Amino acid sequence: MKIITSLHTICLMLSQTLSRRSAAAAVASPSPDFSTNSIVLDRSKCVACGMCIKACNSVAGQGVLKLVKVGNKKLVSTKSGKPLQETNCIKCGQCTLVCGPGALTQKDAIQTVSEVLKNPGDKVLVCQTAPAIRVNLADGLGMPAGSIITGKMVTALKMLGFKYVFDTNFGADLTIVEEATELVNRIKDSKNGPLPMFTSCCPAWVNYVEQSQPDIIPNLSTCRSPVGMLSNVLKGEFPKLLNVDETKIYNVAIMPCTAKKDEAERPQLRTEKGTKETDAVITTRELVKMIKDAKIDFKNLPDTPFDKLYSEASGGGAIFCNTGGVMEAAIRSAYRFYTGKELKDYNILDVRGLDGIKLASVDFDGTPIKFSVAQGVANAMKLIKKIKNHEDDVKDVKFVEVMACPGGCVCGGGSTRAKTKKVMEKRIEAAYKIDENSKSRVSHINTELNECYDRYLDGKYFSHKAHHNFHTHLTPREIH
Repeated sequence: MKIITSLHTICLMLSQTLSRRSAAAAVASPSPDFSTNSIVLDRSKCVACGMCIKACNSVAGQGVLKLVKVGNKKLVSTKSGKPLQETNCIKCGQCTLVCGPGALTQKDAIQTVSEVLKNPGDKVLVCQTAPAIRVNLADGLGMPAGSIITGKMVTALKMLGFKYVFDTNFGADLTIVEEATELVNRIKDSKNGPLPMFTSCCPAWVNYVEQSQPDIIPNLSTCRSPVGMLSNVLKGEFPKLLNVDETKIYNVAIMPCTAKKDEAERPQLRTEKGTKETDAVITTRELVKMIKDAKIDFKNLPDTPFDKLYSEASGGGAIFCNTGGVMEAAIRSAYRFYTGKELKDYNILDVRGLDGIKLASVDFDGTPIKFSVAQGVANAMKLIKKIKNHEDDVKDVKFVEVMACPGGCVCGGGSTRAKTKKVMEKRIEAAYKIDENSKSRVSHINTELNECYDRYLDGKYFSHKAHHNFHTHLTPREIH
């Protein structure tokens, strides 16, 4: 982290130097690469610091980038020379976090969303905010790292023009009860799917599996991500409650993740009529810019609650944004579904912290359930190799969580930059604080969620209708 921080400073200094060069010299390089849904590569802004290459190698483990000579200078490029979309890039965005000059950035959706906000016509403007946003938005708007600014965030989104603001933590609870049920089903009967079961909520991790490890696709949970589940509800049940057509709902997801932009374009995540369930994805950094451009005095905003119906959430949903949080939340509910009892201590400390690979076990009423957590796909690659080699320390692992970004979604590729390890730790601590102060810390004790199942999903977790609406399928993707 110290190396990354110092390189970030150097990169910014080089960027300032570049900005003082003549305009002609600054643009004498190839046109931007807009080939992906998530990330843009504009080599005219590259200062050859190499930070993006380090992030792609050490965090993502993909080695997509390198410096190449263009005229009399070096600029970043893909190793193959092909557009990013035709490489093994997983869209995690870790390169964008360390690129000060902006040679690598998220694919901006501000203009598209702003135009709809200004001229909505007959559209019902809806947004949902990921668990991480209320934690990593603050330091991008001049507030202390780790500040929990949920109410101010909702107020700001209403001021920008959204009529309804819902909480993707509700979607996290949906994912947890479905995933925990799926895990218990697999543990009880191998016919329900192979073990270990891997989480599937991180889109960069899913991209990696489809592209580079398709043989483990059957091991991945079939559950959609939280945004995928809530977007299904917002285009499925919500229009009926408002008595409008699904095409009239304009659903924007505020996410800490560049890969979520890619996920939103998946054909599996469309309605039966072919409507995109998530119309647009805005990253934390984009939301910061929108708030600043609107000259909203964020620090002094009053608090506004989320809109009812899809906003009650457990502490388990809140920690979804931390590395180890998905695992911890799912185990809390899986224990209940397996044993019929509540877990005595909801704090599963062994899965917390910033170690690259973590191993832990919980006794399910006499049955030890072993699980593992990997942060960063580079570490996940090491863990998969150990599992495939049947190494002793990972034998009998039943459940594996993978997040592509160090620290989890709180430091996702679309978040404001955590320039120090301390900032990362403050964000993680804030999510655990939300968990500890929550009315309920387990996803299956969520009144709005269970009412949603009664209205929309035949009143049962993992029902046929729930499987149709909340689960998906993955397919191998060849890298051209």
